[in-house]
Amino acid sequence: MAANALPIRFTELLQLTHTEIDQKSIGFNSCTLESDHYICVRQAIPEGANPEVIIVNLKNNNEIIKRPIKADSAIMHWYKQVIALKAQQRTLQIFDLGQKIKVNSNTMLEDVIYWKWYSPDSLGLVTENSVYHWNVFEQPSSTPQKMFDRNANLSGCQIINYRVNEDEKWMAVVGITQQQGRVVGQMQLYSRERGISQAIEAHAAAFGTVRLEGAPADTRVFTFAVRSAASAKLHVVEIDHQASNPPFAKKAVDVYFPPEAVNDFPVAMQVSQKYSVIYMVTKYGFIHLYDLETAACIFMNRISSETIFTTAPDSDSSGIVGVNRKGQVLSVSVDENTIIPYLLQNPANGALALKLASRAGLPGADNLYAHQFENLMASGQYTDAAKIAANSPRGFLRTPQTTARFQGLPSQGGWIDSSSTILWYFTGQGTTQ
Repeated sequence: MAANALPIRFTELLQLTHTEIDQKSIGFNSCTLESDHYICVRQAIPEGANPEVIIVNLKNNNEIIKRPIKADSAIMHWYKQVIALKAQQRTLQIFDLGQKIKVNSNTMLEDVIYWKWYSPDSLGLVTENSVYHWNVFEQPSSTPQKMFDRNANLSGCQIINYRVNEDEKWMAVVGITQQQGRVVGQMQLYSRERGISQAIEAHAAAFGTVRLEGAPADTRVFTFAVRSAASAKLHVVEIDHQASNPPFAKKAVDVYFPPEAVNDFPVAMQVSQKYSVIYMVTKYGFIHLYDLETAACIFMNRISSETIFTTAPDSDSSGIVGVNRKGQVLSVSVDENTIIPYLLQNPANGALALKLASRAGLPGADNLYAHQFENLMASGQYTDAAKIAANSPRGFLRTPQTTARFQGLPSQGGWIDSSSTILWYFTGQGTTQ
């Protein structure tokens, strides 16, 4: 690996100003990104001209679709040719652009000040007082269902995100506001089962899952980041603990900001389920990568000189895409060929490198695994050796030769029973996959 090889792949997918999109249209209120499939822009137009929405299909050679649509807000479905439109802050309409039909519509009793697709079927709607969910494909006459009332801590905030976990039992509304010369982040975390909310100071948040060693099921976690007047922290906490799983110790680590970035703060977080990595983006264009299980910082660098105002996970949950104010559409993901060697440059990252390589089947740690396996075998720690073999990246230690070695272990005189060790090896109990 070259000495300067970075652990990420970073590419510019598109420059929006090269696709007939006006620079004035590239901003939080007029340019939306719900996935790595579509970008939707309400084009700024000269006075007297007809309004239009421009859709960029990132999965089809950046195909441009123009529609003469007047709306306060427009967001595309994650992957369908379906657009959600909002007019007069309360009138919501869903159209299938391919079939040229209206899918659903509804008029709210309150202004919708923020909305987004939180699943392939449903929209999350945040009003001044409440939060609603709307399954737009359930039936043409389906209406938004109220989930909970907004907390007082969000009063006066600009709502910048809404997150829902995979089983829709936990929700988080994130807002920001100016206080004493700095941008303060406020979040409302809501438990649907308990019917209670918690007010938390935070600028960005995300839900995720991680499989702990020895666990029969995934552990559900919630991660959030904040830059307060006194410090900057990233937190990872467990939600809905399952008795069969080992406990997850909550994590809180310092987030580094360069001295010149005195007013910088987190603006977005996405969790890669493929790698169990947290991507955190800041207002000044820095990207931070953290391990979801340990909250250890993997990498940090600046990727944009302009504010990245919107992000979304990519289709296979390996990285993120984002748009900055200059109109650059940026993609960041883990570089599978370099991240493990990059981590191993620091001996203190050995355990993290082993875990990440095992979890995602990444190259670069094979020698370390093989060395650890041989040391454990030599010292008679056969069950631990079986764990290393079972969890080895891409199963490179799961070979007939390894099986023969376990089968040849003595089974009396105080040694560990080889049959149970082999059973562990073949079933992979405790694997971090």
